[in-house]
Amino acid sequence: MIPRIAAASILAISTALAFSLPSSAAPPERGGKQVFDADVEVVDEFLTEACGFTVTARIAGHYFETVFFDKDGSVTRVTAHPSFRSTLTSPTATITTADVGLDRFVENEDGTLSIFGTGIHLKINGDTKAIGLWRLEVDLRIGELISEEYHGQFDVGAEGTADAICEALS
Repeated sequence: MIPRIAAASILAISTALAFSLPSSAAPPERGGKQVFDADVEVVDEFLTEACGFTVTARIAGHYFETVFFDKDGSVTRVTAHPSFRSTLTSPTATITTADVGLDRFVENEDGTLSIFGTGIHLKINGDTKAIGLWRLEVDLRIGELISEEYHGQFDVGAEGTADAICEALS
């Protein structure tokens, strides 16, 4: 049995090497870097309404993109790398949490854009309150979202998340 597997492997490798290999893709480019510092504080209207008291937010961190190319130099995908630290403040308390993840954007031949995202978006006292992944499809010709899937508890508006934030800030 093993000699047949070895012979098949050698044949497959030899066949692959007999044909010319395509040129390699251009190296990825990193760019679009933006740095956010925490010198701007804004009222978070959603949380202010949900909590019944004023909640302000400051965000610090960075965001950058990596663009990937095929052998012809065409863009095959773009990845976004957000990394933020958010500070929420009420009249009596402050919580700080990280928002990190990886988002991937692929323009498809059919004129749609596939967007995949993942990340940890809220922890309170070490307990994860918002984490997950999502997939969106956008029709670029008409500019509309045509499909969406969410897995996990991804959003601050998700059930129980705003209550946990309000409790931590009260």
